[in-house]
Amino acid sequence: MQGVSVPRTLLIAAHPDDETVGAAIRISRTPGIRIVHVTEGSPQNPADALAARFPTREAYAVARRQESLRALALANVPHDAVTNLYFTDQKVAFELESLTFRLLALFEQTRPQIVLTHPYEGGHPDHDSVAFACHSAKQLHQLEHPDAAFDLVEFTSYHADVGGITSYEFLPISNRKEFSHVLTPEQRQLKIAMLREFTTQQKTLEPFMQPEIEPFRPAPHYDFRRAPHLGRLFYEYFDWGMDGGTWRDLAHDAQHHLLKPIVGAA
Repeated sequence: MQGVSVPRTLLIAAHPDDETVGAAIRISRTPGIRIVHVTEGSPQNPADALAARFPTREAYAVARRQESLRALALANVPHDAVTNLYFTDQKVAFELESLTFRLLALFEQTRPQIVLTHPYEGGHPDHDSVAFACHSAKQLHQLEHPDAAFDLVEFTSYHADVGGITSYEFLPISNRKEFSHVLTPEQRQLKIAMLREFTTQQKTLEPFMQPEIEPFRPAPHYDFRRAPHLGRLFYEYFDWGMDGGTWRDLAHDAQHHLLKPIVGAA
């Protein structure tokens, strides 16, 4: 990479581990990348913390952050390049406006050339909420700084499939080009080693433990008032206090308040 100009890159992930699932090798090949975790990775309901044998959700959150720091260190990412915004896991949909403004401030501070983030696919409400906030903050940033445009690029997360989830694939969108990096044996070993650092998440990460590719695509224009696909969203199988209709209502309300300046300028 010496002598090659690397675009200033910011990766925004909902939870500690999402960045490794979606972009571990790209991270390892991007000097100077900054990683932002939106949530602390610990739901308000302490069930996950207790199941992982932590006495409190706060202790569980600390463990998840430490796991991510160890994983990213394997990709040569220093601890001071990793930031957490400390939103509550599973509750980001209720903070869409606040998150959008936090991301807008980050964009203004870091002036990225590429922002990597989640697609809108109904896998996890926090993933969809981060996608919404990135798109909204990008629109506001372009309105305020038309000379500082950046590319919004998606990495894969997961979405519902028959009997489980689909990993390392996007929901198909017509006329949207994807580009995949095929992992070398060494890169595959690195990614698996990074994934194994998330000891509290090993059951959750089982579908991702045989990585062969890392797909990416330019973020499409989403209509967040519509479901990402027909059928039941993956997170609707869980008692997380969120369903697709409620999420879309929250997104619609947030979009109405956030993007008034853009509508007025049109």
